[in-house]
Amino acid sequence: MDSKASCKNHRIWPPRKASTDVSIRQVLRVESIDLCFQENGEACHTASYEMMIKPRPTKRPQQLVVRRGTPFVVRLVCNRRFDSTVDTMVLVFSVDACGTEVACFGNGTETYIVLHTNDRNGLDEPTDEWGALLTECEDKPNGKVELKLLITTPSYAPVARWNLEFNCRLDTTDAKSSFSIRDPMYVLFNPWCKEDTVYMEDEASKEEYVLSDSTMICKPSANGPHMTNWYLGQYEPNIVDCALYIISEIGKVKASFSGNPVLVTRALTGSLNSANGEGVLQGNWTGDYEAGTAPTSWTGSVKILQDFYESFETVKYGQCWVYGGVFTTVCRAIGIPSRILTNFDSAGDHDASLTIDYFLDESDNMAGDMTVDSVWNYHVWNEAWMKRKELQNPEYDGWQALDATPQVISDGMYKCGPCPVNAIKQGFVHVPYDAEFIYAEVNADLVYWSIGNSQNPPKPLRINTQEIGHDMTTKAIGQDEKEDITQQYKFPEGSKEEREAMKTAMNFSCQRFSSAGLAKRLLGSMKSGADEKDDKIKLELKSAGELKLGSSFHIELLITSISASDPVELSGSIVLKDSDYTGRHTKTIKKLPFAAKLDPKEVKSILVPMEFNEYHQATTNQTNIRATCMADVKGSDRTVFVKENFHLSSPTIEMTLLKHNDLAPVAVQVDLNNPLPIPLTFGRFIIEGSRFTDPIVRNYDVIPVGGKAQFIYPINLSFTGKMVVCASFVSKELKNVRGDITVNFPTV
Repeated sequence: MDSKASCKNHRIWPPRKASTDVSIRQVLRVESIDLCFQENGEACHTASYEMMIKPRPTKRPQQLVVRRGTPFVVRLVCNRRFDSTVDTMVLVFSVDACGTEVACFGNGTETYIVLHTNDRNGLDEPTDEWGALLTECEDKPNGKVELKLLITTPSYAPVARWNLEFNCRLDTTDAKSSFSIRDPMYVLFNPWCKEDTVYMEDEASKEEYVLSDSTMICKPSANGPHMTNWYLGQYEPNIVDCALYIISEIGKVKASFSGNPVLVTRALTGSLNSANGEGVLQGNWTGDYEAGTAPTSWTGSVKILQDFYESFETVKYGQCWVYGGVFTTVCRAIGIPSRILTNFDSAGDHDASLTIDYFLDESDNMAGDMTVDSVWNYHVWNEAWMKRKELQNPEYDGWQALDATPQVISDGMYKCGPCPVNAIKQGFVHVPYDAEFIYAEVNADLVYWSIGNSQNPPKPLRINTQEIGHDMTTKAIGQDEKEDITQQYKFPEGSKEEREAMKTAMNFSCQRFSSAGLAKRLLGSMKSGADEKDDKIKLELKSAGELKLGSSFHIELLITSISASDPVELSGSIVLKDSDYTGRHTKTIKKLPFAAKLDPKEVKSILVPMEFNEYHQATTNQTNIRATCMADVKGSDRTVFVKENFHLSSPTIEMTLLKHNDLAPVAVQVDLNNPLPIPLTFGRFIIEGSRFTDPIVRNYDVIPVGGKAQFIYPINLSFTGKMVVCASFVSKELKNVRGDITVNFPTV
C-alpha cells in the first residue's frame, strides 16, 4: 500500500548520496511485509496477546505487539535488492494519537530511522536508541527479494499504538516510494530491559507480576484470611486498546509522557473510578445495586473493561477489590509489573492527624458531625514496580503503593500514589505521592471517644497503637497461596523502630498536633486498650460455635474480674450491628443491656443468641457482624470498651471439570445448593474463563429451599497451559458466593 504523504515530507530524508552508478533505474518498492509474529512474540514475551494469535479470535488482522528496548524483526518483500550505494530507506514511527493530539518529531511521538547495512545499530553494539539494520537479503521466486530488518526501540519510547511506514528513495533520480503497515503496532513497557524504568531482575517475579493473567485476592472469612481467584485477562480482545484509551483520554496523559510509569499509574488511580467525573467504574457501598452489577458479582476485569470500551460509559458498580483487580489488569496489559494486596483493619485518616478518632454514644452510634475517619475491616490496593528517578534516591525504587478506590483528594482529584513502600515504612510521609494517607492506613493510632452528653466533653475510651494494619497479604509467586508482606510496610508493632517511624511521620506530617496526644494525657499511663492499669475488669467478645450463613448462632461476652480482693459491679450493653467492610454503613440488629457483679478473679459469660430471621431481616451485607460492648464500672469514672468483627461463612459454588473419555477437559459443571431456610429469588450467576472465552450470565428467578442451580460451562480448547474459571452468584437473599477451578491443559 503506497502513500505519497511521507514522500512529500522532505524533513525525513538525509542528504542524497553522490553516486554515479545509473545502472539501477527503478526505485526500491516494498510490496508486502511479514511482521514475524511468532518470532517477535517469543522475543518480546507478547505471544499471548489476542492481537498476535493466528487466527485471531476476533477474526481481525493480526497486529504486532513488542516491548520497548527489545529488538524485533520484520521481513520485507521488495521488487529488487537493496543497494546501499544508491538506496536510502527511512522508517517513520508515529504514535497513533487519540483525540486531537497529533504526533510530532519535537516531543518524541514521531521519529525517523535511516536503515543501515553495517553493525552500528546491531546486536554486537546495542544502543538505547531508535535504529534499523539490514541483516539478510534473500532472493525469492518471480524476481522478488526478501529483506530482513532488525529494528530497535529505545527503553524510553512512549507506550502507545504506533504507525510504521517504510520510505524508499533512489538517490540518483530522487524517485520515492512508501509502504505502511496496515494496522498500528503496539509498543509496551519492558520489565526484561535493564534500561527500562520498570525493569525487574527476577524471572519468577516477571512471570507472576507481568505475564500471569490471573491472580488471587485475600478477603476475610469465618476461618481467617482467605484467597479467591480473580481473572485479570490482560491478553483478551480490546483490553490493551482500552488501557491506552483510559490513560490518554480519561487520565489525560499525553503520548509524549506515556512512557513514564509514575505519571501513567498515577493517572490510572484517578481514571479507573468515576468520582472525578469521567471514569471506568462507579463505586457503590450502599447495598443497592439494582441499576448495575453488584461488586461481589464480578469474577474478573475483562467484562468491566470491554463493556467500558464498547460504550465509553461508566460501568456499575465497584468496590476496593474490583478497583484493585482492574488496576492490575491495565498495568500488566501495558507491561508494568503489578500486584494486589489486602490490608486488614485499614485506616482512613481523612483529617491528616495520623490518628483514627471514633466518637461513639452508648449504643455504638458514631457522631456523624465529629467522626470523619474510618477503619475498614480490610482494604485492597495495588503495588506497581518501577524506578523513581525523579526522587534521586535508589531506596525509593521498587514497589510503589497505589489505590484507585476513591478515598482521598490529591492534587484536587481522587488519586492515590505512587508512593515508595520503603518511604511508608520509614515514616517519610513527605515523599510523593500521598505517603501520609497510606502511612496512616497501615500504622495510625486508633482512639475511641465517648461523646457522653452535651454537658460533658468527649472522653477517651481506649487508645490502641497496634490494631491498625496487619496481615498485609498478596499472592505468593508461582503458588496459589498467600504471602504476608506486612514487614515491608511497617516495623513490628510496639517495637522501638515502629514508634520511631511514627515520630518521624509526625514531624513530617501536615498536622503536627495529633488527638492521640490529648487522649494519652487524659488516660494517664494507658498506652493501649490492652494495657489499662486502672481497669478492674476485662471484656472479651467471641463467637460461641460456628458462624454459618443461614444458621443460628451465639455471640459471647466474657467478663473477667482483674481485682484480687474486691468484688466488681458493672452495667452496660452489647450491641450487634450488620456492617459493611468499611464500617461506615451499619444497622443495629440487636442491643442487649446487662448488669453483673463479679467476685475477685471471677469470670462470667453472657450469651447473645442470634436467629437467622433476626440478622436476615436487618442485613444488607450478610457476612459481617460488628459487636461492641461499652460498660461502666461502679465506683469508677472509667468506661470500658471492646469491639470485635465476626464473619459468617458463605457457601461455595462447586465446580467440577468434565472430560471427554477421561482425556481432554471440555467443560465445567457449576453447582450451587441453596443454604438458606428461605427461597433464593432474582439469582444471577456470572462465570468466565481465561483465554478468549466469553463470560456467561445465567439468571434464576427462584431457587427453592433445599434446591440446586446447575449448568454446564464450555471451555476454550484452542490453547495449552493454565486456565482459571471463576464463578459468582448474587440473589436478593444471598450475596458473596464464589467458586473457581484451575484447568491445566497439557503442552502439545
